[in-house]
Amino acid sequence: MEFCTRISNQLMLKEIEKHNDRNIVSSPLSINLVLNMVVAGSKGCSLQYMLDFLGSKNIDEINFRSSEMMAVAAGGGSPNNAENGLTVVMVNGVWVDKCILLRPSYEEFIRGIHKCEVKTVDILNKVRQVENEVNSWANVASRGLIKEILRPVSLSRDTSIILANGLHFSYKFDASHTYKMDFHLSNDRTVLVPFMTSQNRYYFGSFLGFKVLSIPCHSQKLNMYFFLPNEKYGLKNLVEVFNTNPRFLEQNLNLSKVKLDQFWIPKFKFSYDFDVSRKICGYRYRF
Repeated sequence: MEFCTRISNQLMLKEIEKHNDRNIVSSPLSINLVLNMVVAGSKGCSLQYMLDFLGSKNIDEINFRSSEMMAVAAGGGSPNNAENGLTVVMVNGVWVDKCILLRPSYEEFIRGIHKCEVKTVDILNKVRQVENEVNSWANVASRGLIKEILRPVSLSRDTSIILANGLHFSYKFDASHTYKMDFHLSNDRTVLVPFMTSQNRYYFGSFLGFKVLSIPCHSQKLNMYFFLPNEKYGLKNLVEVFNTNPRFLEQNLNLSKVKLDQFWIPKFKFSYDFDVSRKICGYRYRF
């Protein structure tokens, strides 16, 4: 997961440096699942290189980690959580050009671990039609929550296989405790957005340059963590901390359960997509 976290951090840093007012969301989990699909289809020296690259001992460990991640997403999307305002949906898909023949063992892995079927398509002659098919699948598989996986003209006639992951997360705000306030953007502008407050006790910690808040999402497996820089425009410096030490988010933060004097969480609805292969190529690693 360390490499996938580093990719996500680099992605956010590049967007922050553009000084635009876009919201950014990235998922190391999604990147990791897609790379695990790649590992499962590798063998020989390529397989060993990928295992070393991702910090795994063998393919069984890769399979175990993939199963764990799928289980967490499935648990977050259970009907009981949905009733409490939490919705988590993750979908995986694989499309392969009809000129490519995959090993049966690979298809079995995709079906058993990632809960999806490998679909054979004619990318060479019907590339735009395949794009529409992928997006239609995402919309149906996510129950309308993920409208699009591929942007127009995302594929080329040279594409032979598509590995896709879509992740949707939403948590319902309590309208009776929501008020509109100014939110400060990184480009020195402010926008008026809904903020939710609460009088409950939550796990909180203060560190050098930033604060951390943990909120349970009506689940034994899911918690939402908020990282807030002390400086009004300190987001870039905060992401630099994660980029310098990708394992920082995996360590025990030793938070204490307290009642906060000021507790305001902004409400946003946004989506973001990116091509993992381009980000990986930017690191100049061989595959």
